[in-house]
Amino acid sequence: MAMTDSCKRLAVGGDKLDMLTDLPINVIHQIQDHMSIEDAAKLSVLSRAWRYVWASNPKLVFNAQFCTKRTPSDTRDIISTILFQHHGAIKTFLMDISIIHSSQHLVVDRWMLFLSRNGLVNLTLQNQNNGNAPYKLPSYVYGVGLERLVLSNCIFRPPCSFRGFHMLKWIQFKRVAFELDVANSSLWMPNLKILCFMYCSGLRFFNIHAPELSILSLHSCATLKLSSFMKCGKLRILGITFQEEVPQNRQDKAMNLTNFLSCWHNVSHLILGRYFLKVLASGTRAESLPTRLTNLRYLYFFDYNFDGEDQIFPLLRILRSCPNLKILQFLSSQGKKDDKKVDVNYFEEPDCTAQGFNNLQTLHINKFYGSRTELRFVRFILGSAPLLRKAILLVDSSINESQSLKISKELMRFPRASPKSEIVFEPWSKVQTRLVLRC
Repeated sequence: MAMTDSCKRLAVGGDKLDMLTDLPINVIHQIQDHMSIEDAAKLSVLSRAWRYVWASNPKLVFNAQFCTKRTPSDTRDIISTILFQHHGAIKTFLMDISIIHSSQHLVVDRWMLFLSRNGLVNLTLQNQNNGNAPYKLPSYVYGVGLERLVLSNCIFRPPCSFRGFHMLKWIQFKRVAFELDVANSSLWMPNLKILCFMYCSGLRFFNIHAPELSILSLHSCATLKLSSFMKCGKLRILGITFQEEVPQNRQDKAMNLTNFLSCWHNVSHLILGRYFLKVLASGTRAESLPTRLTNLRYLYFFDYNFDGEDQIFPLLRILRSCPNLKILQFLSSQGKKDDKKVDVNYFEEPDCTAQGFNNLQTLHINKFYGSRTELRFVRFILGSAPLLRKAILLVDSSINESQSLKISKELMRFPRASPKSEIVFEPWSKVQTRLVLRC
């Protein structure tokens, strides 16, 4: 009886092994995608049929964890061996080149040449900004039919014949220096949907034609150049933030709130930074915009200063033109002592209160200081939003317990247009600041 049971167990185990061996190659590759290169190679001992499968996986990932386990020399040798012994196409390649000194960038060039001839569609090169020299993308990469390109700390200098990646759908550039001239600055990207720039330079001559663009993010770039995006009528998510003021001579054209938003009236998610609002506030008052942003559902203000007069005017103009807004969120910053204070009576003017926020459901302020203007603004929203469910006010760590108690008591006395509204008043932490736009 025991021998029969043992035979049955062996038979079942044999069936499972056969099932593992007979898995389709694409399924095996999907399993390996969730493993490191080392673990994928170890799978070869499970079955003869799996012995060389890891060497044909179309997705190769050499992240920072992989590259920092060994010396730079060993890392280069291992990657070269894996690449040049690979069978079949390599569609996705992710590499952290931070440990490779700039004097050894020719090795990376050879990898790029090999990849450019092997069906590459998804390229990510990570080069951490820790003193490393930027990596200059070799000319032959610009001829690859890429669909996704992610670069950090690189130099983007295409050949004169380059007119754009025609298959590209996703671009993310971080600390990329663009070396373009007038001759090769107009790029045609007919399939591009997502474009993100962070800390990039050299955008002065950058002109891109992307009729399908739906997400655009510009964060702390040296030059503000928006004219090439003005015709992107399918834009749905737009984010523009800066960590310092943008002088007029670093803008490609004069910009105000009216011509800025009238170009993108179909936007549903809008993220604006404090210093960009100062650019838009030039020559504006609190009147309504000629364009109604009827599709806008989510509005986020980054590093917003409630005590800056050049902040409140564009804020009120935008809010009056968003009848369907559902979520209004701020990451607040405390104004300087010499900032010109806002006349809070603006919130009480008839044309301001009459507009109302008939669809607003959530007000969220991170780093709430409880200043006079902030409190008047919260009171204004509570009294104008009949569908408001939550006003989430996360108090900055500089506010002590007694100040916090005083602010909370004042908040509880504010009249509310929504009988179901709830005020959440809690300490703020960086963990609670959700990224509003990911590329």
